[in-house]
Amino acid sequence: MPSIRLLHLTFAGSGRERAQVVFGEKLTVIYGASDTGKSFVTEAIDYMLGARKLDLIPEAEGYSQILLGLALPDGSVITLMRGPQASRIHVFDEDVRDLVYRAPDLELSVSARGSKNISRYLLEKLGLEGTLIATNDTGGTKLVGFRDLLHLCLVSETRMVSKVPPVLRSTGTSGQTALKSVLKLLLIGQGEPVTDARPNAAQRRLQKGKIGLLDELILDLQRQLDPHGGNEGELAAQLHRLLAHQDTVANSLREITLRHTAAAGRRADVAITLGQYDQRLAEIDDLLGRFGLLRSQYESDLARLAMVSEAGNLLGYFRTGTCVFCGADPQHQTAEHDQETTALHAAVAAENDKTRHLLSDLRLTIDDLQVQREDVAGQRSHSAAQAEQADLEIARITEELLPVEHLASEAMAARSRVEKELGLHQRIQELQEVRDQLVADGAVPGGRPTGSIPAGIVAAFDRAIERSLQAWHVQLHSVSYDQYTAELFVGDRGRAGHGKGMRAVLHAAFAVGLADYCLGEEPIHPGFIILDSPLVTYRQPVAARRTDDENLPDSVSDYFYRDLFHRFTGQAIVVENTDPPADIAQEAQVYMFSRDPDDHHFGFFPVGAARGGNANES
Repeated sequence: MPSIRLLHLTFAGSGRERAQVVFGEKLTVIYGASDTGKSFVTEAIDYMLGARKLDLIPEAEGYSQILLGLALPDGSVITLMRGPQASRIHVFDEDVRDLVYRAPDLELSVSARGSKNISRYLLEKLGLEGTLIATNDTGGTKLVGFRDLLHLCLVSETRMVSKVPPVLRSTGTSGQTALKSVLKLLLIGQGEPVTDARPNAAQRRLQKGKIGLLDELILDLQRQLDPHGGNEGELAAQLHRLLAHQDTVANSLREITLRHTAAAGRRADVAITLGQYDQRLAEIDDLLGRFGLLRSQYESDLARLAMVSEAGNLLGYFRTGTCVFCGADPQHQTAEHDQETTALHAAVAAENDKTRHLLSDLRLTIDDLQVQREDVAGQRSHSAAQAEQADLEIARITEELLPVEHLASEAMAARSRVEKELGLHQRIQELQEVRDQLVADGAVPGGRPTGSIPAGIVAAFDRAIERSLQAWHVQLHSVSYDQYTAELFVGDRGRAGHGKGMRAVLHAAFAVGLADYCLGEEPIHPGFIILDSPLVTYRQPVAARRTDDENLPDSVSDYFYRDLFHRFTGQAIVVENTDPPADIAQEAQVYMFSRDPDDHHFGFFPVGAARGGNANES
C-alpha cells in the first residue's frame, strides 16, 4: 500500500550548528540518559505533522527553522519547514537539510479548516482525501484528519503507560465514536458513506447559534486591529523587514557593547596602576620627610660641634703655651696638665667626622629617593594621561551606544506590535475558516447507525497483536480488542488492569500489530510508527529482575528490537532509555544521547547549545 517514510528531523538556525537525526528505512533507535532531549524528538515530529505547539527546551534557543524530510508514496521527496512557534508550514519539493531562504513551493496551514492545510495535503498523498468517519451512532460523519491517523502511529511516553485505551484520547465519552471509527477505517480500508439529506431544524438552529457566536468573536478581534496597520500580507512583509533591521541593530549593539566592555577593562587596569603609583609616591614622600628631619638633626649636631671647637680655640683650650686655667708656663706644666684638653679635642673631632660621614650617606640616599620620586611621578603622569584617554573613549562609546539602544528598543516594540496584529489576523482567519466550513457543510442529519467492524477483521487484528507479543517473548495468550469499549484485553483482564510496564508493552504491541495488519492486507496506514518508551523496565543489580511483571522476561527488550528490525514491514522509530542489543546497534540506525560533552551525541542538540536544568525528560 502507499505509505510515507520519515527521512530526517533537522533544527537549523543562523550561526548555530544544526541538530539532526536521520531516520533509517527500517528501524531507528534513540536511547540514552534522561534529560537529553530524546522525547523532544518525538514531540518535534508531532509538531511538524500538524500539532498546534511545541514546548521548546532551552537548547532549542536560536534555532529558527525545523525541517522534516518525507518520502511520499509516489516516490517523491519533500521537506516540511516550520518555525518554532509558527502556524504555517512551508513545503519544498526537495530534500532540504539546512537553513533554507528561498520561497517555498507550497504553503499550508496547521488548522484543520480550509482547503490548504497539512492534514488534507498528506491525506491526498495517501489517497484518503474526502474520506469520512463517523461522529455519532446515528449516522453523523465528518472528514477524517491526518492527525486522527497519527494518533494511532505516534505514541508519546505519557500515552504509552496511560490507562486510557490505545484507540482513545481520554476516558470521557466525547469524541469516542470518531476515534473508534478511525481504527475501523484503517482495518477495513474504507470510510463512511456520504449522505445527501439536509440538516433537520434542531441542527440548523445549533449551526446558526455557532455561526452567530463565531461572528461575534470575529467582530471583537477585528475591533482590536489597528486601522492603520495594513493587511496580513503587508504586516508579514513589515515583520520580515523588522527582523532584518533588528538583526542589524543587534549586531551593532553587540559590537559597541564589546568595545565598551574592553574600554572599561582598560580603564580599570589603569586605575589599578595609578593606585600603585600613588602608594609608591606616598611611601617615598614619607621617607623623604623622615630623612629630611634626620638631615636637619645631623646638620644641627655639626653646628654644635663646630661651636664647641671654636669656643675651645678662642679660649686657647686646645692650644699649647701658658695654661689658660692656672697661668703656668709650658716648662712648669706637668705631664697630666694637657690630658683633659687633648681628650676633649679628640672627642669633638671624632664626633664631627662621624656625623659628617653619616650626613654624606644620608644626602646620597635622599638624592636617590628624589630620583625615584621623579621617575614614579613621570610614570604616574603617563598613566593619568592613559586614564583620561580611556575616560574619553568610554564617554564616546556611551554616546554611540545610547541611540543604538534606543533603536533596539523601538525595533522590539514595533516587532511586538506587528506580531500582535498578525496573531489577530491569524485568529480571525481560523475562526473564519470554521465559520465557512459550517456554512458550506451544514449539519449531517440522523440516519442509520454506524456499522461495526466485521468480526473476521477484528480476529485477524487480534492475531497480529499476538504475533508481536510472541515475537517479543512476552508470555501472554488470548489477546483481543473489544471494539465497543475500545479496550485491549488479555484473557478476561483489560489492559488498564495491568501494571505500568505491561500497559506500555501492550500499547506498543497494539501499534505494531495495527501497522503489521494494515501494511500486510493493504488497507490504509501512514506506514510508520513512533514509540516513546515502549519498554518501561529499569536496570537492577545483575542478580535482580529488570521488570516488575512476571510475564515480561529480562530479554524482552532484545527480542523487541530484533522483531522490529527483521520482521516489521513498516518504518519504526523507538525512543528508549535502555541500550538496544549489540547486533541491532550495529545494523540499525542508532543514536545514543549522553550527558557527557565529549561524546559524539551529547543530546539531540550539539554541545555548544545552552543546556538548561529542565530539558525535556524522557
